Amino acid sequence: MEIHFRFSLGLVTYRFGNRAVEHEFYMRAVLGNAGGNHYPGFSDDPLSGFENLAYDLQNFATAFLTGNFAEFASHVAIAEDWKKIPGFMRLS
Repeated sequence: MEIHFRFSLGLVTYRFGNRAVEHEFYMRAVLGNAGGNHYPGFSDDPLSGFENLAYDLQNFATAFLTGNFAEFASHVAIAEDWKKIPGFMRLS
């Protein structure tokens, strides 16, 4: 797991073997259009980003946390397909 921090929590990337995916796209692959993830959130408190990320990890990132590479890789594949869709078309 790669975390960037400068005044607040920024880019979060999951790496497993030769596969990697950013948090936003991983959550999209796991949760679909329904969403429900807490990170990123909007707050002036720099710690809230870590609290929101912890919530997402505990509730939605089980494939990554348990070491289930096959499931993680399938989420990465879904995320990569979704990333190919141009910006505003992702909203539909």
